[in-house]
Amino acid sequence: MEYAQLLESTRQPVIIEAALNGGRRSAEHPRIPTTPVAVAREAAACAQLGAHVVHVHAYGPEEDYSADPAWYADAIARIRGLAPDVLVSITSIRPATVPVSVILDGLAQLARQAETRPDLISINLGHIVAWEPAPGGRQTTHYPNDYEDIVALLGLCRTTGIVPELGLMDLGFVSNAVTLRSDGLLPARPWFLIELDSPGYGAGRQVAPSTTTNYAFLAERVRTQFPDANWAAHGSGVSTHSVVRRALHGGAHVRIGFEDTLELPGGGLAFDNASLVRATANAARLAGRRPATPAEARALIGC
Repeated sequence: MEYAQLLESTRQPVIIEAALNGGRRSAEHPRIPTTPVAVAREAAACAQLGAHVVHVHAYGPEEDYSADPAWYADAIARIRGLAPDVLVSITSIRPATVPVSVILDGLAQLARQAETRPDLISINLGHIVAWEPAPGGRQTTHYPNDYEDIVALLGLCRTTGIVPELGLMDLGFVSNAVTLRSDGLLPARPWFLIELDSPGYGAGRQVAPSTTTNYAFLAERVRTQFPDANWAAHGSGVSTHSVVRRALHGGAHVRIGFEDTLELPGGGLAFDNASLVRATANAARLAGRRPATPAEARALIGC
């Protein structure tokens, strides 16, 4: 074995999760993947660079919100056709006008066949409220995560073998995770996302802004309350790269992709999701890490 290969083999593995679209529209970037075909192509390109987990959101005909199980089934099957070792994560987020039963029914449909069953589903452990720009000022948008809804989603995960990605966006979300554990509802070794999902103070999103200080604070709370758990971290906007670097140096795992940022670490528009994954894989190596293999990712997450 050559020295370079030996050095690579001894580095600590890091899971790189690629969040491919996140509900963004093609008006924001021409290469946002909004169809199952485009999602699968982006997933395969990211996997070649070391991202063996991909996270996707479905789209309606006008690039609007969708929880359509047929869209997800098509996307998941296509991803597995192009990149069979990739773990596929979908979202459970929904606007207040969509009942949780829609998500549960769709997830149950997907789980009936191995080729369309997602490996993970993200479940945010608290309400998300945003004061979003609107004509004449701002409007309040609510993404509900009632206790009963989260319990139902976790129950379906247990019966189908789908791993919940437990989203922590602020300190109260960590407290909710402890409550769910006390109620006997979490996996023995949870897989978390520490999500700094606001680009900065004053952005109108009522979750922790994307800073390395906020990441370090939340990570310490998670480490204290869940010492055996693994997690991936991400930020929002160009500052997501700072959060990712902090997580890499602290031994955690990371998420990157168009859902989180459209910009490269040094500024400038990223060409595609793969270019963001490439930059993150390079940052991992600078931190003494290497992209986890598919088998390592499955073991670390608990799939």
